[in-house]
Amino acid sequence: MPAVKKWLSPALVLALAISLTGCKTQTTNVSTTVPPPITTSTVDSTATIPALYQALYNELDTEMASFETTLAQNSTGKQGQSIIATELAYANGNVGPALLTAINLENNRIILDRLQAMGVKGVVLAIKFPLLKPDFPNSGEYLQFFRNIMAECHQRGMKVLVECGAIFSGTPYSPVQVDWSKYTTDSFLQGLADQLVLVAQEIKPDYLTLANEPETEESLTKLIITPAVWSNFIAATLKRIDKSNGLLVGAGCGTWEDPAYINTLFNMSGLDYIDLHIYAMNKNATLLDRALTYAQEAKAVGKRVTASEAWLWKAAPEELGSGIASSDKIMNRDVFSFWTPLDERFFRDIVNLADATNMDFVSFFWTRNLFSNLDYNNTTNNLTTTEYNSIMNQTAISNVRKGKMSALGWYYQEQLQIRTQ
Repeated sequence: MPAVKKWLSPALVLALAISLTGCKTQTTNVSTTVPPPITTSTVDSTATIPALYQALYNELDTEMASFETTLAQNSTGKQGQSIIATELAYANGNVGPALLTAINLENNRIILDRLQAMGVKGVVLAIKFPLLKPDFPNSGEYLQFFRNIMAECHQRGMKVLVECGAIFSGTPYSPVQVDWSKYTTDSFLQGLADQLVLVAQEIKPDYLTLANEPETEESLTKLIITPAVWSNFIAATLKRIDKSNGLLVGAGCGTWEDPAYINTLFNMSGLDYIDLHIYAMNKNATLLDRALTYAQEAKAVGKRVTASEAWLWKAAPEELGSGIASSDKIMNRDVFSFWTPLDERFFRDIVNLADATNMDFVSFFWTRNLFSNLDYNNTTNNLTTTEYNSIMNQTAISNVRKGKMSALGWYYQEQLQIRTQ
């Protein structure tokens, strides 16, 4: 298997994306009424595949076909009871101070209304460390913001999975500045554990993932977090969490990461679920096969399974492990409408994976793509990451308010409605 552990998940790009939505400037004429019903699609899912991407499109098609063959051999043929969810993108902690604006809370309320109308039953809320650390600027305001968001979700009957981890300081993807050089591995993990305990006590999610993507944590903080240290951190933090109110607590890793990070979790006493992040497929879909194996191993020892992040990583096998700069280029591909048939198929495959393994909770990452896409042309193919994110997020927010969805959003809604029939 090609080395893939050095690429970072799409969570890296989210904070920059949100900071470019214009939410700081849209401070007037904010409607507090229920937005108009969803009535129109914004893209054509039959868009022509550009010659530049035809080979990659074919590769991804082949990888999915390989996984579908494997999945068919493991399927029960029955629909499970998985909560189908999305990332609550505009409440992601990487956004930093922009979270605390009135317009941002209003946008989140409208998005939650939209998602509820589509049939979405859950959301993922990323609360990044050290936002809630007592000595961090505005920590009390961040805590209240996340309390408010949790209340909004529960008022709509949505289950909430909270994941924590290092904020993306020191990258182009978050305005928040943290000097990680002042931390040791021990002090970082101790601070993260304290925040997780606070989240359990004060924010009260339904699912709390103690840790995921350890290699991303290392890349962000430049600290060394070995599999043994990772396992000890999870076990020690688990003992501090009060689960008496029904809270489910889990941990996991990205499917591209060293399996040593997850192997010790399957038999960890008191850990309720194994959490997976699913993006890249790799040649012959080996990383999707790995997700299936992990889920089966968890079920075999009586643990639940969640996939708190999933999205089709539009990269050929030889592009995996090529670094952050390449990751930006790969993530930029997500904006184009011609990928919609593959995105729909990936959604279907992941839901079928959830059914085959009876997962509790499955969340798809790029919520904005349910409301916005760009058509491919010579101009849109040559924008910067900043420009892509600005256009996509401004359009997504506008379409949410207008009641418009992308073709992918329509498909997502249709599939959710079919599951409730």
